[in-house]
Amino acid sequence: MPPKRIINSIQVLRGIAAFVVLIYHVSSYQKMHYSQAIFGDIFRIGFAGVDLFFVISGFIIYYTANGLIGKPTQFLSYWSKRSIRVFPIYWLVILSIQLLQWFLSKQLHVVHFTVEYDMNFWNTLKTYTLFPNHIAIDPVTWTLSHELYFYTLFSLLILSQRLWFLPIIVFGLSVHNSFFHPYGEPSSGFSYYNFLFSNYNIEFLLGCLICRYLEKIQLSVFMSLVVLLAALCIIGVWGYDVGDYDNFKRILVFGSSACLVLVSFLSLENAGIIKAPQSLILLGGASYVLYLIHFPTFLIMNKLPSVIGIKLDATYASIFNYMVILINVLLAILIHKKIELPLTTKLSHYFKGSNK
Repeated sequence: MPPKRIINSIQVLRGIAAFVVLIYHVSSYQKMHYSQAIFGDIFRIGFAGVDLFFVISGFIIYYTANGLIGKPTQFLSYWSKRSIRVFPIYWLVILSIQLLQWFLSKQLHVVHFTVEYDMNFWNTLKTYTLFPNHIAIDPVTWTLSHELYFYTLFSLLILSQRLWFLPIIVFGLSVHNSFFHPYGEPSSGFSYYNFLFSNYNIEFLLGCLICRYLEKIQLSVFMSLVVLLAALCIIGVWGYDVGDYDNFKRILVFGSSACLVLVSFLSLENAGIIKAPQSLILLGGASYVLYLIHFPTFLIMNKLPSVIGIKLDATYASIFNYMVILINVLLAILIHKKIELPLTTKLSHYFKGSNK
């Protein structure tokens, strides 16, 4: 199967999603410790960037691998590509976090960076394989467990089209689960049932359906702008009443908005209206790195003033955290260009050659 072209609007949206999640976490930290959010607290629903990520993931998987459906000989190739995309840079980030924490807390005895994990063999294995309910040394990596589960569901169709009923059952139970078994409900704690049939599966399916029927839902420029405006209105009117664990309400508001934004951007690009600047395309390319590094990076940077004896008030902390956001973006782009791209390219060539 020939390689698919890169869709610039997808890259832009991935960059936007990662950037929004970054601001959400930094602003939440600022609000928690200084009672003053940055950007006027409009990004307190920035966790919705995850919903956009999941919809985009469904689109990308179908776009890049739909030609493999019913071709079991392509199963290993499919998983090697997905694994190269997810694991190498993830392992580097996680290992770097652990080594840095060990060096700062155990060797330099800086108490600000002391973190204790029960990293026995089983927990270490779960963390490094992104097994559900792993110890999230990097707190955002719970989403990667869902990503791998999405890939698993799709790979069933690669093994055999006759297995189509299994993903259908999963998505059906996910709809049921969204109503009756709130994912992550504090009173019941984490359950593997809730993971397997989480509401996020619905967003993945929606992304696949958008890709599948994209040609039939191409919109005019005017309608694309109307749909984009509708998505922003949905977020503005109802988004601030949605919590992180609101399940069906989250899908209804943020999942639907993500779909509308995606369809709008794709239609506008197809019409030649969207001319994405290289800076946004580059940010989209670095979005995975940005997503992985932003949480530990902003936490470390926010502890540095205390380590060197500087006490920031709310105003200076806000200014400092605007700088933190910029540094995160620049660092992610640097790692993407100097480490992620060369590493994934070499691994792709290696596994491509070994499969011949």
